[in-house]
Amino acid sequence: MKFWFVGVILLILSAPSGVVLAAERQEVSVGAYGFAPYYDMEKGRGIINDVLKQLNDMQKDFEFKLLEIPSRRRYQSFTERKIDMIFFEDPRWSWKGIEHYSLPLKIDDSEVYIAHRKRAKKQSYFHKLEGKRIAGIVGYHYRFAEFKTDEQFLRSKFDIILVNHNQATVRMVLNDRVDVGVVPLSYIRQYLRENPEKNDEILIGDKVDQDYDLRLIANPKAVISKERLTKLVEGLVKKPSYKDLF
Repeated sequence: MKFWFVGVILLILSAPSGVVLAAERQEVSVGAYGFAPYYDMEKGRGIINDVLKQLNDMQKDFEFKLLEIPSRRRYQSFTERKIDMIFFEDPRWSWKGIEHYSLPLKIDDSEVYIAHRKRAKKQSYFHKLEGKRIAGIVGYHYRFAEFKTDEQFLRSKFDIILVNHNQATVRMVLNDRVDVGVVPLSYIRQYLRENPEKNDEILIGDKVDQDYDLRLIANPKAVISKERLTKLVEGLVKKPSYKDLF
């Protein structure tokens, strides 16, 4: 037994440097753009970081690695195979015509309107957007704009200012630069938890722009098979630690 053990050690030490003695994890690139709280470009992290850590901890064959991408170029990054998948995407957001499959993530979230309370005295303020200056995000799809993202179209139809992240939208509302902002409900709730002094300044509308159907969008040609990824995600969404993230 002793000689066998020594022999194994010598074999490992004498192996050529180019020989891989243990299988390395295959990298799976996951695109992330500014969509707080799922990914916050200013902070450089979000819920997606915790989700990828849990996926990496669940198995040893694949390394799910985050890659920052601009929101407006996410479809191009996907079709050019720069990324293998994107979490927290709604299939209605310009995915028609792009080869992909989607997996449910068991998330309940929506997009809502917000306004400064000195402008919005009651919920009826949100009933009509006509005549109001709106803050939205570049590359985002809004129901009030027929889910179109073309900036020329948006500016021709609405008095809209396009910014790069949700925190900028909130700032525009608080600084009276716009009348209405459109943000994820999960984000504005998180913002008000972290900034409780702003609760008296911001009114969240009961009117919902859209209810999200957030899913994982994946490329069928990714290194991880659909079957393997489906089983992983099904196991992930059942974990208490995953549910705690939301």
